[in-house]
Amino acid sequence: MINAPAHASSLLLTLGNICASWLIFIFPLSLLVYWFSFKPENQRVAMQALTAGIVALCVNIVIGYFFPHPRPFMVPIGHTFLSHGADASFPSDHMTLACAITFSLLFSRKIQAGLSLLLLSLFIAWGRIYMGVHFPADMLGSFTVALLCCWSVKKAENHLDPLFSHLYRLNNFLFGHLRINREKS
Repeated sequence: MINAPAHASSLLLTLGNICASWLIFIFPLSLLVYWFSFKPENQRVAMQALTAGIVALCVNIVIGYFFPHPRPFMVPIGHTFLSHGADASFPSDHMTLACAITFSLLFSRKIQAGLSLLLLSLFIAWGRIYMGVHFPADMLGSFTVALLCCWSVKKAENHLDPLFSHLYRLNNFLFGHLRINREKS
């Protein structure tokens, strides 16, 4: 059995649901923390992570279109404890986004934050498998897509920096007063 048994404990199902559905929100929030630190290096990391995440999710769309793979409940295999649309399961969008942000931080030498998010990524993978909406191979595919996309974005950073600099200026125009007020206190 690759996922929760039919009579799984409510504690494990609650934990699985939290991991499968809610941990993902920590990843974009971490990018907001980096962005609103107003430190140029942190903003650069946030932009690279966001770019890698978007590219990776676009790659997922292409893979899902050309190589649609059913979810466990579509086959049917195991038990499903999380409602989900009957779309392609390979690779997992949740895991792809989580890993894209994680690898971007690790590639940018934000080791502590990257390793912390890597641990959370593993909990997301477990939750999505345990709740019956993904196969383990979906997670491995996500890991690979995210790694390749992060590597590509890192290699293209010199070409992306001019675009990012426009976004930094726009951010300072819109939110620069937050930085000034924070520095005064």
